[in-house]
Amino acid sequence: MTSWQQIPGERLTMYSPVGLNLIDDFSGANPVGRFEAELDEQDTAGDWHSTTIQAVRSLGNTLVYPGLGRTVETAVTPIRRYRVRLASRFYRADYLMNDDGIEFDVHPYNDDTPPAVIPNQPVDVFLLPSASYPFPGHVRVLRGEVVDNLGDPVANVEVVEGARERVLTDARGEFALPLRWPALSGPVQIDAVDHRTGRNGSINATLPADLAHSNTITIN
Repeated sequence: MTSWQQIPGERLTMYSPVGLNLIDDFSGANPVGRFEAELDEQDTAGDWHSTTIQAVRSLGNTLVYPGLGRTVETAVTPIRRYRVRLASRFYRADYLMNDDGIEFDVHPYNDDTPPAVIPNQPVDVFLLPSASYPFPGHVRVLRGEVVDNLGDPVANVEVVEGARERVLTDARGEFALPLRWPALSGPVQIDAVDHRTGRNGSINATLPADLAHSNTITIN
């Protein structure tokens, strides 16, 4: 029979250089459905390369990367740049308004030398409903697409109703915007903003008629 003996002073220290707190922007709760977290590493030329490193979901439902940056030789190991890209059928992450991923530095560490920078709290990542989001049946949803002056679809455009509802277009330019607050009938202004280019546009949707078909917003 094997007998285990604890050795005083022996320990394994694990840090995560980033923590991502994922929040459903529509419900304010934990996200529904499956999602993928892809981790990329940046090379010295500034190009990104995908890795096979998997995120771990903590007990608090935070995505972390324990052990990322752990090395034997901290003195000669450079600081590396990484980014996380999230993908889900039901969501578009809010960082997509401006960036392709959430970037962060990874400082080397080991049991004797902690990383030079240790994050003290996770980053809140708000997941906005995609065109496939499973809205409750009682919620009114305005569906449509955002296009440019040539009629081509535009991805990652923020579509809003005032300051109360917001979603992001998908790769096909499609959106599904919940309308929980406007009156049951009458006009409601819907705005679209491409934060990456500064282009914008709007429509005046008529409720409830425009809920029954797809609506097009042109940005320029």
